[in-house]
Amino acid sequence: MTETPKYSVSKKQNEIEVRQYFGYIQAEVTVEGENYKSAIERGFNLLAGYIFGNNISKRKIEMTTPVQASQSEKIAMTTPVTVSGESSFIVAFIMPSEYTLETLPQPKDTRVHFTRIPARSMAAIRFSGYFQKDTIQKNKQRLSHWLEVQGFETEGDFIVAGYNPPWVPGFLARNEVLIQIKTDDDEKK
Repeated sequence: MTETPKYSVSKKQNEIEVRQYFGYIQAEVTVEGENYKSAIERGFNLLAGYIFGNNISKRKIEMTTPVQASQSEKIAMTTPVTVSGESSFIVAFIMPSEYTLETLPQPKDTRVHFTRIPARSMAAIRFSGYFQKDTIQKNKQRLSHWLEVQGFETEGDFIVAGYNPPWVPGFLARNEVLIQIKTDDDEKK
């Protein structure tokens, strides 16, 4: 069975969960794309190359799920401002739990880098289908509304996560929109 990040669920309502994730390491790349689908395709290819042996030690790494993507805000630094229709996305693979930053093979591609994600609380909404802009936006709005009604504060950007290979039909696919939430434990730190 494919490894996924470890978490516990503290609250569940229909397809929405509040989760406490253990820390993990992810390999990530920043790519340009018109939407989540195109960004994930570009980022996936770079990261798949790394785990399939395009690293200094030529070692293969077990595939995990989900593949995650978050959209970064672009800040225009020049005038006039031009719009290319593309945005920056961070696409990430979770690394198997057996690895540390010290034991992961070094990537050959300098665009691939590692980030240690600390233990954190996340809210997630699960949906099937494909990474269509309107479907993602609808689920972001549903999750945001639910969190507001429940009294949760969020931090950071939304993350879109896909758990299945591309050949799985959309109606069978497991996808999620997640966002980090503040908890009582955060205020005690």
